[in-house]
Amino acid sequence: MNFFAPQQPPNVIHLPPNALRFAFHLLLIISLFAVLTTIRIFPVSAQTPDAEVEFFVESSEAEEPLTVGDRIRLRLEVYHPVESTVLLPQVEPEWELFEVVDQTPPQTVQNEDGTATTGKDIVVTLFEPGQYQTPRVVVTHRKSDGSQEELAAPVISLNITTVLTDDTELRDIKPQAELPEPAVWPWLVGGFLLSLLLTGLLVGAVLWVYHRWRTQALPLDVPLPVIDTRPPEVIAHAELDRIEALGLPAQSRIKEHYSLVANCLRYYIEGRYNLPALEQTTGELRTAFRRLTVPMRDVAAFMSLLSESDFVKFARYQPRAEEVHSLIDRARTVVDATTPVPEPVEPVAPEAEVAA
Repeated sequence: MNFFAPQQPPNVIHLPPNALRFAFHLLLIISLFAVLTTIRIFPVSAQTPDAEVEFFVESSEAEEPLTVGDRIRLRLEVYHPVESTVLLPQVEPEWELFEVVDQTPPQTVQNEDGTATTGKDIVVTLFEPGQYQTPRVVVTHRKSDGSQEELAAPVISLNITTVLTDDTELRDIKPQAELPEPAVWPWLVGGFLLSLLLTGLLVGAVLWVYHRWRTQALPLDVPLPVIDTRPPEVIAHAELDRIEALGLPAQSRIKEHYSLVANCLRYYIEGRYNLPALEQTTGELRTAFRRLTVPMRDVAAFMSLLSESDFVKFARYQPRAEEVHSLIDRARTVVDATTPVPEPVEPVAPEAEVAA
């Protein structure tokens, strides 16, 4: 064997230059796609170099599971330069599948870093379990140079669970209870006493009829029921003044305070719109309003106060102090807004003098 023979080089694959460039471009495209996908999957806020929008559930409520009928407080905030202004939208009472219970007016505060924050709270509630997403919210940012832009707030996903339990296990029927046979003597004694009572009542009725026949007494004058002929708004204001004078919030009688104000509004609705509001639930009253030509803002104002009262009376909702103290003023505002303005009386023209 010749150990000094030249060895053959190993097999080496040579790629053409075009293939290397293609692989480099493909790797660049894949990296760019991964970055864009990450940005799309994890949106935090809608922002521009001048303003940033955040829309979130307040932390105290986000940590607890949300159930049907809960009041969910959403916070909308926009961070922007101090010299610019932000216009926040006014959400409708029926916000697609959400029912808006309350929303605060926008407030702007100045931050320590020289920027400003404009925000508002939107309190909503849902009455069916399931997965929900907030509708599209757009804010307007007016810059200092006179131009403006529209920014979309992030979408909030909410999981609403039912308050009912999931216990569906079938259990065996309990055996029939064994009761001891009752004694007979209590029935005998009870029957004897009952017969004495009936006999006494019968004798008393006969004596009363005989006395009426002997004396020929005239029928007593029964007073007629008093009908309040004052206008509904006058009655409502008088009742609200009476409730305010009771001072129930100072005595921690919040539920009674809300109940009296709700009954006052229902009595006013009966007098103003001829609806049996005292005999209907809040949902039935909302349906009845839809058959009338009542402005939606008036219906929403009534429904907001009545729904808030229902939450306090039946759902053990603890309202805030400012909500309790402003309840009567809000009720007065609704009454004043729905009171029709009297038409002006045209002066009667004097009769023309007859020419002599």
